[in-house]
Amino acid sequence: MMNDTITPEPHLVPGYTGHCTENRDRVGKTYGKQTHKLLIDPCIYHAPELIVLPIHAKQGLKDYPTEHELKVLRRREDLVDAVYRHPILPGYAGFVPNMASQTGKRYVAAASAGVAQHETLMELYRCENRTLRHRDLLESGKGLFERKLNERLLPQARYRSPLIPVTGRSKGVKDEECPPRVDKLRYSKFTSPHFLEDDDDDKFIINGYAAHIPMAVTRFGESNQVLTHRALCSFSDYMYKRKRDAWCCGQDLTRPAVTCPPVGHFVIYHDDIGMVPSYAGHVPGELYKFGRTYGKTTINAKRWLDIHRGLTGLPEVSNLDYTY
Repeated sequence: MMNDTITPEPHLVPGYTGHCTENRDRVGKTYGKQTHKLLIDPCIYHAPELIVLPIHAKQGLKDYPTEHELKVLRRREDLVDAVYRHPILPGYAGFVPNMASQTGKRYVAAASAGVAQHETLMELYRCENRTLRHRDLLESGKGLFERKLNERLLPQARYRSPLIPVTGRSKGVKDEECPPRVDKLRYSKFTSPHFLEDDDDDKFIINGYAAHIPMAVTRFGESNQVLTHRALCSFSDYMYKRKRDAWCCGQDLTRPAVTCPPVGHFVIYHDDIGMVPSYAGHVPGELYKFGRTYGKTTINAKRWLDIHRGLTGLPEVSNLDYTY
């Protein structure tokens, strides 16, 4: 009777939310007895190791920091005002160096390993810095002690530092005066890239700019920075060539003008062809025309402006040009 009330071992405790092989395919028994039968069934493919390790199992290398890492962290606390102290508890929301490269470890072990790697690298940099300062001290001649063997092996220059200025025959040679260098104005949100110098690195349109970019419709096959830079250069050269006398934008107008694309490439309303049906802009007189396709209606759209140029209000229906 007692054997019927006690679930035999091994079995999984009811409430266990992990995976149990073929448990969902068996019915008719309690969870404890069903998992007991599944765990001892030799015909079922089991994992090579138990999910829950015994109490006397050894601690894994990925569960706790190593002795070397703890030694590095203790030495770091003795030398500097350490921000990271062992143990770094889970839930710390600050930055931990090299944390992203520690995979498969608990938080304490991963944080300790990352800080230990960072401190090892910093110690290497400090050692190189001390070596350079020691070498400069030896080359300057300020050291009054005999050099040791490792000090003799350090690479040294022929001249001692700091270098002493020499005055000889070159004293009578006049120094060439370089022209003053004009500092470049800092780029800001109020700076328009359209009329910057052609050799300026900031003369381009950033990605995501949704407004019109002049001279860019005929260009393709280039990156955004290269395409917009060349388009703006063509635009500024075109404006200086066509409106050199009427429009001055602050640049040197004495430079030669560059050949620009023909103006016909940038005409919106053509005389012999109409607009594409997907054109969403304004077409003069298109609102008062019907009975034709969009392409036929928009041929030579500027003619409607020439016909009704003298009107001060909306035209009457009787006065419309039906033949157009």
